[in-house]
Amino acid sequence: MGTSAIIFIFDRLTNIMQFITGYFFMKCMDCTMKKRKGRFPFLFGLVLYSIISTLVIFPKDMTNISSALLLFALANFTLYKGKWLVKLSMILIFLPIAASVNLLYIDIGGFVFMQFFTEKDETATAIFSTVTFVVQPVFWRTFYRFFSPSLKKIQNIFTDKAWGIVDVISLASFSALFSCIYLAPEHKTYFIWPCIAACLITNIGSVRLAAYLADGLHADLERKNLQLQKNYYEELEHNQNQIRQFRHDMNNHLSIVGSLLDEGSLSEAKEYFSSISGYMQTANRKFCQNSVVNAVINAKYQMITNASIDAFLNIDIDKMMFIDDMSLCTIFANTLDNAIEACRKIEEPAKRKLELRCRHTENGYFSFELGNSKVNEINEKKGRFLSDKEDQSAHGIGIFSVKEIVDKYDGTLDISYNKEWFQVVILIG
Repeated sequence: MGTSAIIFIFDRLTNIMQFITGYFFMKCMDCTMKKRKGRFPFLFGLVLYSIISTLVIFPKDMTNISSALLLFALANFTLYKGKWLVKLSMILIFLPIAASVNLLYIDIGGFVFMQFFTEKDETATAIFSTVTFVVQPVFWRTFYRFFSPSLKKIQNIFTDKAWGIVDVISLASFSALFSCIYLAPEHKTYFIWPCIAACLITNIGSVRLAAYLADGLHADLERKNLQLQKNYYEELEHNQNQIRQFRHDMNNHLSIVGSLLDEGSLSEAKEYFSSISGYMQTANRKFCQNSVVNAVINAKYQMITNASIDAFLNIDIDKMMFIDDMSLCTIFANTLDNAIEACRKIEEPAKRKLELRCRHTENGYFSFELGNSKVNEINEKKGRFLSDKEDQSAHGIGIFSVKEIVDKYDGTLDISYNKEWFQVVILIG
């Protein structure tokens, strides 16, 4: 077999490994962002990410690293849906990892090669390049294997604030990478190897840190969910105690109603019967088939009743397949708390009104509409609603939390209000 044939074969093997590397690099992106559907986004993404993840990075050469940055931005902002902050975060986290691996592989590999061969030996160059290139697909396959659970966890739970923390850490290695490449000394590039390795380790550590932050956020939401369940069961137990007490006094109640009827006091008998029948209404009402939402509504309904709010509730949702329970709790609990609080500020109970309509359709759409009467002024600053609570740190946290949930599922949140009415509309699907 001739020299040119050997070079051709090994070059094609290198091309195959480039696409394998790009595939696993793209799979890492898919864990944290939602790709647009279709064959074109997949193929276009495979090509772009194959170039980005295998682009040759030389010290003192800012052209390739800048090209990788631009291509990465193009891929993330055109192929994926969702918030720009997440797309930017992926660049800050993964570009230093990819560029560090490429630079170390090329520079160290070249240093080793020159100890045994020369650039004139084309066959040795092709074989050595292909053999050492195995580092690339092996690295990204291993990275995806060990870190994909962490990346998926981040996608499901991360908030903008958490992304900001990770971005600040990643920005340090991102800046250090460009500085090392630009300031690398001539013919002594091994001086920057420790710094480049530090960039690589730092950003891999950032992924692990992000997973730990996600665990903390998940635990916080889980505690809120457990508190809602606790409130629900406490109310249920309280209501059952009322029923047991009512049954104990049933004979006396029936005797009083019978006496009123015997005396011909029909209106008094009706009034008394209405009062005692109210005690029979259990707090374990069935508002919908979803047990989590039902628990939240039961907990809030008692607050609505105690505040003498005229409430209309129309909830038609079964088990939600694409919105997790904690996100549902956040949406219902926060918006209802705000609505109940606004109604309580109305002095005349007859003017306290609340309307909730919610549906989950068979084709996967979730709609939520909550309106309430109000008298308080709405203060809005830079898209954030300011409450009149004494605790200044609590300003707009409820609505802000809901907005983050809606953004996480690529939904829309519309808030409208006038002098007498406040309305929140959420669409996800």
